[in-house]
Formats: sequence, C-alpha cells, structure tokens
Amino acid sequence: MARRLRRLAAASTAAVVLAAVGACTSDPNEAGGTTSTKGLTEDTIRIGVIGADFGQLSQIGLAPDLGDQEVTVQAFVDEINEGGGIAGRQIELRQTLIDGASGLAESGQAACLEMTEEFGAFAVIVAPAVPRDVARCTAVTNETLTIAATGFDRALYEEARGLLFSAGSGTSMSTDRQYQGWAQIMDDEGQLDGRTIGVVTSENTPEFVAAAEDALIPTLEDLGHQVAVNAVLPCGEADPDCEQHEAAVQQMKEAGVNFVFMAAANLAGPTLVQAAQNLQFAPQWAANGNQVTDTVSQFFDSVSGAWNGAIGTSTVFALPEDITPGATECNEVVATRTDEQYEPGSDAFGFTAVTCLLFGAIRDAANGVDGELDQATMVEGVEGLGEVEVNAGPDGSLSADKHDAGDYLFLCDYRAEARECVQRPGDPIEVAG
Repeated sequence: MARRLRRLAAASTAAVVLAAVGACTSDPNEAGGTTSTKGLTEDTIRIGVIGADFGQLSQIGLAPDLGDQEVTVQAFVDEINEGGGIAGRQIELRQTLIDGASGLAESGQAACLEMTEEFGAFAVIVAPAVPRDVARCTAVTNETLTIAATGFDRALYEEARGLLFSAGSGTSMSTDRQYQGWAQIMDDEGQLDGRTIGVVTSENTPEFVAAAEDALIPTLEDLGHQVAVNAVLPCGEADPDCEQHEAAVQQMKEAGVNFVFMAAANLAGPTLVQAAQNLQFAPQWAANGNQVTDTVSQFFDSVSGAWNGAIGTSTVFALPEDITPGATECNEVVATRTDEQYEPGSDAFGFTAVTCLLFGAIRDAANGVDGELDQATMVEGVEGLGEVEVNAGPDGSLSADKHDAGDYLFLCDYRAEARECVQRPGDPIEVAG
C-alpha cells in the first residue's frame, strides 16, 4: 500500500513560510555571553516557548491544527518538574503564541523580546511553524540559547555562534543539506540524464534563494549538470497576477528547459505552474520540503493536471508506522495529565511530540554537564547529545560540527487523484552531515 508523506506544514494565505534548518561548526568559546547564567538560579531554570496560532486558517485546512499548545506544553513541563527538573532545577515556564493568521513578523519580534528581555529565559524553544526571524532575534540579537524544531539556513547558524540548534523533528535539516541531497537524489534516480535544468526561487524566501545558489546549483555542477536558467521571482507570495511568473516560464521555455527544481515556496509554486500551463510549458517538476506537504499540496488543486507526476523529496513526518516511542510517550503524558488526546499522525500529535522532545533534549544536555551550568557548558551539553530521537522516522544526530539533527530524505510523487505527494516504498535516504 502506498504510504503518504506527511509533514507539519505551516503554510497559509498570509504567506507563512517554513524555513529549513542549518548545520554549522560552533565553538562554545566564541559563542555570545559564554558564561552567562541569565535565567538560572540554584533552584530554577527559565525556559520560554514561542509557538504559532493559526486560528480559523487551521479550521479550513490552510494551516495546521496544533491542538491546545499551552495545555500540552504545561503538561510535560509538570512531568519533568515532578521527575526532578533539569539539572536539579525546577522549570519556570513562559509561553507565548504569535498570530499566524494576521502575520508573524511583528508579533514574532514582540515574543522574542518578551522571552529574552522581560522574562530573561536561559533557553528559548522555537516551536514548529515559527519563522526564521524569531529564531534570529532570540539567538543572534539577544544571544539566548535557542532550540528549534524546524529552522533555518546555514548562514543563520553561523551568525548565532553556536547558540542555535534544531532537533525533535525529522524536519530539522538545514536548507543547504536538503538542497544538496535533493540534487544528489535526482541524479541517483537518473532524472537528470540528458535534461536541460531550470531552478526557480522567489525573493520573499531569501533563505531558499541562498540555498539554491550556495548548495543546489554547486552540487548539480559537481555532478556534471549545468543549470540553464536560475529564475528568482520578484513577486509577493500572494500576488496571483504577477507578470514575472510568465517571464520566468518564457525564459525557461526558450532555453529548452525540461526539468525544473521548484523552490518557489507555497502559493508562488502553484501560480508559476499555472503560468507554465498557460504557455504550454510542461517540464518534469521536482519539489522539496514544504512544497510536498499535505497542506501545500492542496494549493496545487487548480493545476493538479500539470503538477501531476512531480517528484518530491522531503523529511518524513507523522506517518503512523514511523512514529517513534518518544513521540508516543510524550503524547501519553499529555493524555494522562489533561483532557487532550490527539490522533497519531495528526499535526497536533506531532507538535506535542516535537516540543516535548525539545524539552527532553534540554534536560538531557543539562543533566550531562560536568561542572557549573552556564550558557557555554549548556552548548557543549547539547553538542554532546550525539544520536537524538525525533518525532517520526530514524534518529537524528547533533555534534559540535552539526547543529541540525535531521539526517534523512524520502521520495514521493504527486498524484492528482490523491491530491497529495504519495511516498515511494523503500528506506529513507541519508544525507551527509
């Protein structure tokens, strides 16, 4: 039986973009505020959680329903505290949800300042669906240890000087590594043989533009494939009448492109496919990451015939047979302590598991510190976790040279009749760290 590829999607008409996570080489001795003990006392540790609330968008299927986030997070914090806390300290928790329906930028910055300046958190958890700028505000601008579920480009990790990690979810792989793996897998599959290649990104997702230029295109060239057209759409995400979509299509058509790496996120992708259909341009499409989630796949309904057969690569998320023991245990804690029970494989089940596992990573890293706990020793502790459990799929890994835990990609094919990208049978494909 075909298995469906599901992954937490935070796409909406408000142009919410999920960024991928980044690997880096960190030196704790160079990290900002290395000996900082902000947010620590002998008995307490302050941890902030920034989540995203999509309100009515989730009710109509345009964004994920993440459940009662404040209740679920409190449940496993209570569980940890009753079990002895973190490094002998009780967690002092502060939660805030940013508004995913009206836009994340302004409310995200306010949440960052609340956690880092007003609350004075020792560590901040950036939950699924919270965008890059929030993590940059906490880790870079305010030099606070930040543990994210999904994340960001390699450049952000370098800018954070060791204070940014991604774990808890199979989606915690850098955009750069995803794009390198994307190119390698397409080559291994023989999809690029004799093809003329195009790449499409959009200005409103600069991290994807950078990953295409720094990782995807160089990897293709190393594999012996030249990119004939690298088109960067200058139009806004929600601009269906953008003439530049047709200009990009025309450029690829004139260059004889017949294989397109589609990295124009969310709503821009279907709009580009519509422009291609209007101009009788029918290449083999390839998609990655958020473009092949169930939520974003729905945006292709109006062009499902043209998008049919698109080849997808992405990290696995929340397939019932892939759910890890840790994810199940996290949800059992919530079910025992509250009235909240989520179906395995649902977005709410996944959110609960991922955020819980991030707390577990902080606990395990702190408990493993030999000596005084401060920012520098905590960074070393997280780097020393090695193999880490994620919510679904194979374990990931963290180290001093690798701050993004995700290690695997899966292949899928978009099927118009299914309205989704149907996962191919077989094992996941490991992507080099």
